Amino acid sequence: MKTNNRLSQVNEYHFKKIEDMKNKVILTGKKIIDLSIGDPDLEVHSKVTDALIEGLKGNRYNNYPPYDGIMELKKAVIKYYNQVYSVSLNFDEVIILIGSKEGISNIIPAVCDVSDFVIVPEPAYPVYSICSKLWGCQPYTVPLKQNNGYLLDFNAIPKDIVTKSRLIFINYPNNPTGAVANSEFYKSIIKFSYDNNIVLCNDSAYNEIIKVDKKPISLMQYDINRQCVEFGTLSKTYNMTGYRVGYAVGNAKVINALLKVKSNCDSGQFIPVQNAAVAALNLERYYVQDIRKIYDERREVAKSVLLQKNIDFFDAEGTFYLWCKTPKNYTTNEFCEELLINHGIVVTPGNVFGKLGCDYFRIALTKDKLIIEEALKSLKKCGD
Repeated sequence: MKTNNRLSQVNEYHFKKIEDMKNKVILTGKKIIDLSIGDPDLEVHSKVTDALIEGLKGNRYNNYPPYDGIMELKKAVIKYYNQVYSVSLNFDEVIILIGSKEGISNIIPAVCDVSDFVIVPEPAYPVYSICSKLWGCQPYTVPLKQNNGYLLDFNAIPKDIVTKSRLIFINYPNNPTGAVANSEFYKSIIKFSYDNNIVLCNDSAYNEIIKVDKKPISLMQYDINRQCVEFGTLSKTYNMTGYRVGYAVGNAKVINALLKVKSNCDSGQFIPVQNAAVAALNLERYYVQDIRKIYDERREVAKSVLLQKNIDFFDAEGTFYLWCKTPKNYTTNEFCEELLINHGIVVTPGNVFGKLGCDYFRIALTKDKLIIEEALKSLKKCGD
């Protein structure tokens, strides 16, 4: 039976392969410390779980939700943007998603025609490129370079590609590098998108996972003409990866186009899950600060041990990842396999994030700092 020829351009989702490798080693009886996928180990706040449970007692909780999300959650997103970023949003500028990954995929057909170009960064979360291919578009890769702080250099994009592009994805704070954007970058790339009539989308999944003494910033703060879109999720900050709930905010016309796609592809997220998301966004800000402190401590512990082991890394200030250089005399796959077989440590090979990640690997700081320290200290010193 013939399947869609676009699937020939798409490999199996990378974390499934890592999961399969890990499970084979587990079957041998070896203890595994998984520092690969960005799935937080921290507890969900009790107010969130209480809201989920209480939602199951609500009137007509089991019916279809509104396609664009329940009003209470849209209000909570609007309140959040106002309190944290001093950004005012209207209801038609907010849509609730079944996780931001769903929205990232569905915005492509909402904005682009088949064969249009979509500008994507590399190294990057592979969904930007893969979903572009699945929807019949052509991803154009822009290298992210360490000497530029892993900020996307839009001036390096050829003019003929710019004129054929309808969409550009950025992701700050950045996965996999941990790079954080600044106001100057946002202002410049927004102007680029305005000048070239391209919809700029920021995947802000890690917007709150920054150093505790830093203030989070949003693309929306600098989008004066409200032409851009920003994706957000409850997954990372609130430890709700399995809840599958997120949102998109921004240009009302694009949000409405996204709704058209969504309403023909899904029926929205379960209402009690949306109630839980309302509770999360309404938590006191000290909760977010406490989460940041935990990741700050883990980041500093990991950096300290990596320095002792002569493993180079990008000195990141955002996300809960460390982007590390593969030691000399190894390929990345060889090194990652050695970590798994000899030390029981699972990390993500950099080539998962594109060809430009081939000489790197990513560590996820999603285990207790003592576990991270013990795991990394078990490595031999590189160069010895």
